[in-house]
Amino acid sequence: MGAAAFRARSTEATGWYATAIAGRTIVLDPGHGGVDPGAHYREEILEKDLVLQIAGRLKRFLENAGATVIMTRTGDYDLAPPEIKSLAARKRYDLRARVELANCAGADIFLSIHVNTSRDPGKAGVHVYYSEKPGSDVLARYIEEEMWRYIGKERMPLPGRYFVLRETRMPAVLVEAGFLSNPREKALLCDGTYQERLSWAIFRGVVRYFGEASSSGM
Repeated sequence: MGAAAFRARSTEATGWYATAIAGRTIVLDPGHGGVDPGAHYREEILEKDLVLQIAGRLKRFLENAGATVIMTRTGDYDLAPPEIKSLAARKRYDLRARVELANCAGADIFLSIHVNTSRDPGKAGVHVYYSEKPGSDVLARYIEEEMWRYIGKERMPLPGRYFVLRETRMPAVLVEAGFLSNPREKALLCDGTYQERLSWAIFRGVVRYFGEASSSGM
């Protein structure tokens, strides 16, 4: 199934999930941006571009199901002011700003999207990390299970000590959507249909999480 067909079918299906997710506030965090490209392949394929594309697709699914979605960035920029010139200082400011945005919004969950790289070109797969906040591990597990269902890749989620996971006050996960250093995954990550499936798997995990929260009276 091509990207357009998958998009049409999945977008229509989001209406089925409106009860579980409607009214929830979700912060989507496409990693890096601006002077910080993140992982890259020969400086031609950049993490900051890929994760923005994936997050944009995920945003559409979530909003179609009735969620309020706040993006930490919607273009190629970071959140540091122009007067900060040091790259390290810009990175610190940027990460704090992302966390403050989520905390001030009183978001129900925080989702940070990244892609990976390794010196070992054989390394592959989606990795999901969760914070210590209650519910984060459940959200991560559901996302991983849906990854197995829709793209055939599943690993046990792991606790993460990333700044955006440590400092956000709500359940939070960080999804490493694949490895640019792996030739097969590099090609997949640049493919629109694969990005749709990745986004759909994350969306389905979020729906299951909120469905469980609703049934338990959370």
